[in-house]
Amino acid sequence: MKKRFKILMLGVLVPLLSLSSCSDEFLDAPSENQLTPSDLPEGITAFDGIAESLYFKPWFTFNDKFLIAVGDMYAGNAFTFDGAYAQFKDGQVTSQNPILTEGYTSLFSVVDQSNNLMKLVEERKSELPEASYKSSISIARFMRANAYFYLVRTFGAVPIVAGAGTAAQPKRNLVDDVYKFIKLDLEYAIANLPDTSAKKGYVNKTVAMGILAKVHLTLKEYTAAAALTQQVMGKYSLISEYGNLFSSPENNNSAESMFALQWKAIATQWGTQNTNQAYIVPAGTGITGGGDGWGVYLPSISLISMYDAKDVRKTKTIMTDGDEYPELLIKSGGFKYKKILSATGANFRKYIVGSAAERNDVFFMRTSQNTIILRYSDILLMHAEAIMAGAASTSDGAALSAFNAVRTRAGLATKSILTRDDLFNERRLEFALEGQYFFDLKRRGLAEASAIVAQQEVGFYSDDARTALISRKITPNANFFQLPLPQSAIDTNPSLLEAPVSYNFQ
Repeated sequence: MKKRFKILMLGVLVPLLSLSSCSDEFLDAPSENQLTPSDLPEGITAFDGIAESLYFKPWFTFNDKFLIAVGDMYAGNAFTFDGAYAQFKDGQVTSQNPILTEGYTSLFSVVDQSNNLMKLVEERKSELPEASYKSSISIARFMRANAYFYLVRTFGAVPIVAGAGTAAQPKRNLVDDVYKFIKLDLEYAIANLPDTSAKKGYVNKTVAMGILAKVHLTLKEYTAAAALTQQVMGKYSLISEYGNLFSSPENNNSAESMFALQWKAIATQWGTQNTNQAYIVPAGTGITGGGDGWGVYLPSISLISMYDAKDVRKTKTIMTDGDEYPELLIKSGGFKYKKILSATGANFRKYIVGSAAERNDVFFMRTSQNTIILRYSDILLMHAEAIMAGAASTSDGAALSAFNAVRTRAGLATKSILTRDDLFNERRLEFALEGQYFFDLKRRGLAEASAIVAQQEVGFYSDDARTALISRKITPNANFFQLPLPQSAIDTNPSLLEAPVSYNFQ
């Protein structure tokens, strides 16, 4: 076979596998480049190329706006004046919201591409070594599980699409069944992924265990979560420089990173890159060196107030008045932040990489900075949470050891008693702007989470001195913690309005 794999460029497979399937109709999503088994060249298996694309391309619009809009802005970590995000800022997201629709479609695209990969691998099973076959299926099922984990936590009951060629208008399935489906995928991945990653940045058995632990934690299955996090402990480590996790692509896939979206900034291509810097850089500062950098996401006053002055994460997460960043605008002698740049008196620092003049992997709205979905500090804090098992506090040594490891890296004093508030406040600071806060709030229970949201200051300052507060607080309604299904999905598949049904696992 002499055909060239035309979509492999510079060692990076850019377009996605998209075999025709009825699930495309259900998603109402445009089909991407067609790829059939005959297109695969000698020496290139589905695992080598198509599986690699599952680490970035189908996640693009999920990462572009949805993750931060839902995970941080909607929950009270971020403020904005940008109209596209107004519903998330105001806590009143409707089914017509385009960001909601993009995220939903992106996550189902991950499901669709994972199913298509499995179909292709099954068709070529006789040509693949057993290890390659199992790894390919495991990667696909791992990715599908992660997509469904975001879908079910965000939207509640959603259709389970288990294979390419699924009925065009599937019904929603019970939430319990969606979680069972997620567990089955992750358990298969744990059983069949290699102990060590096949390639730097690829997932392995331990990573799947970490995601499954979070699923158990979400379901308050604390014993199972604690057992899994215990098995992961020590197989990764915290890196010393917290900021290197988010603002230096050369440190992608560090010893702390477990599962991350692997972005590639390519000047001539769209959808392979991380766009976050464009939305985060303070407007008018020139930090990107181009026409982007709009300061769309601003830290909320509530988030800013959470930081201890000694917390080394603060300047790596947010910029406040007088903070200096010699690594930005290097030719100008560095960048010194002034609170006049933001109506909340601060801007985010995470995911700012720099300019094209300073780096060769930065273009307009494009960086190669990974988006980390799971990292080792999360394992440590999940372990402490699992041991607490919903209690108000604990003095358990293992829980304190895990929790204090994160505190120590942050430059903060250790604790001898860990309270529920301590744990979740630590998570809020550790994972700010990483799309986790909304889901962490949900794990606290709706009554407790609603009370927390109602107390948060999510207003802004109206004067240049940033002292005249225009206060604003959100009062969550009964449906606050389950976002509506996109209207476009309902229009395509009216059965989504019907009551969820049990899924047939046979």
